[in-house]
Amino acid sequence: MNWVKLAVDLAREAMSTRDTPPRPETPQPADLGAALAQQFALIDRNMDAVVASVNAQNVKLERSLRRQRIWNYALLAGLIVAVIVAIVVRA
Repeated sequence: MNWVKLAVDLAREAMSTRDTPPRPETPQPADLGAALAQQFALIDRNMDAVVASVNAQNVKLERSLRRQRIWNYALLAGLIVAVIVAIVVRA
């Protein structure tokens, strides 16, 4: 069996049977004030999720920067020791 034919058949099947699940219907508010309140509540929830995600990313970034700083100090100390050894051996 040809691999290309198999891949094409699988792609066709996946594209033909692709059904997106219907979104759950939320009851639509009757007046504009309630609709706006519902929309603002959704925006607030989404913003809280984004803020939490950014805060978590900042914590990871701070941790990695701290590790990088320690690594840089260790490399600097090694370089200083190598220079001192080179000077002592040469003298």
